[in-house]
Amino acid sequence: MKDMENNNTEKYFLVYRNEDNEVKTYEIGRPDLSESFGNKNEHRHNVGFKAYCFAREDFRSFRHDRIVSLARA
Repeated sequence: MKDMENNNTEKYFLVYRNEDNEVKTYEIGRPDLSESFGNKNEHRHNVGFKAYCFAREDFRSFRHDRIVSLARA
């Protein structure tokens, strides 16, 4: 988790479609793809990543299949 804290100096805009099909934009720190997570119900090992979310002032998870776009701020 310490390495993820170092990624907060680079900012990115992530356009993301949530589970309710709402599209929202998040300002996040540089995604660390080594911090990926899986989904046991889907029998998949890498469905997303965690990144620092500046609005929440905390880390949150994002699924790869819900990303609309990702761009450096």
